[in-house]
Amino acid sequence: MFAILVLLVALHNCTPTLGLHNNNNNNNVVPYSSSTSSSLFSRRKMIEGIAGFSIILPSCCACRQVDAVSPPLPIGTSYERVQGIGGGYDMLTDKPINDVDILFPPSLNGTWVCERKVISVEGDINQAQGAWKLLGGTIPNTSGGGGGGDFQKVVEKYYVRFVDLRRDTDGIIGLDGKKYYGDIFDRGYEMEERTSSGSSSGSGKSTLVQWDPRAPNTLKYERSSAAAVTDGGSSSSNNNISPATELKVVQRKVEPQNNKGSLVGSNELIRVTTKITNALFGSSFDVTYATRVQRRWRRSTSEEGDRVVEGLEIVKTYRVLDGIAGIEFPTSTVKSTIRLTRTYPTRPPTT
Repeated sequence: MFAILVLLVALHNCTPTLGLHNNNNNNNVVPYSSSTSSSLFSRRKMIEGIAGFSIILPSCCACRQVDAVSPPLPIGTSYERVQGIGGGYDMLTDKPINDVDILFPPSLNGTWVCERKVISVEGDINQAQGAWKLLGGTIPNTSGGGGGGDFQKVVEKYYVRFVDLRRDTDGIIGLDGKKYYGDIFDRGYEMEERTSSGSSSGSGKSTLVQWDPRAPNTLKYERSSAAAVTDGGSSSSNNNISPATELKVVQRKVEPQNNKGSLVGSNELIRVTTKITNALFGSSFDVTYATRVQRRWRRSTSEEGDRVVEGLEIVKTYRVLDGIAGIEFPTSTVKSTIRLTRTYPTRPPTT
């Protein structure tokens, strides 16, 4: 544009005034001369140059505009909501998980007695206790008050089991180098038993659980009034204490067993969704939490010589804003010990 203005100014300065001129004395026409012919020739050349430059200039500008536009995304791809945010994870997006589930050695197949206890709590105590309850933690209804209602003093005891589904994806390599079908942890059975451990009624299971072992990443449950009361509430407020809850594994990392006694390790990021009901306005809405559960198992023996499985569990909570969890800095950390013993003696025979 600046070059066009320069050319126009030059054209104005070098081009004489041609045509009819009014003269007070006479009305004569300006005579045509050789200087006039050369001026017309120069003017014609300059106009041709401007016309050629005006043709080139728009094409150059168009090229610059095309380069400034971002290229289209390939088909099937999209930008993530957490792009450019360090340590953030989108809890509302379901991404495929490489490991279908955590596979355990077939020697764990069957039912075990699980005894677990919280050994330390760091950070926000309220968020730690909230995650502990949403993951199934229950205060036993005992004559001693269940540890005074403090989940840090509770010793939970209930049944768990490992099952063999014989799927093509369940193959594991044993320590002897042979291939076996691995077992999976029955998450639905554990949730039923763990939440029912605080029920004093003899009506059987107090929690409704929905879980498919062939789609193990999603578990839904709802505690009944019997289990809700034992968690420190009253029967009149059960709707707020025991809402329907969904546990969805959105990220998983598995560490295989080794020959040093370690069975398997797991690291799962779980999206916890529960429904909050407003009794005053009669409305309800979903609340999303982010919880990471890390476990490591190893073989051991009891004082009596029975074979046992010991585990260490670390549960972390994170702040969630608009569905984005800040997984870089946990708001609370709970460490628990887990001990699995068989329902029958497994000690070697005495001679």
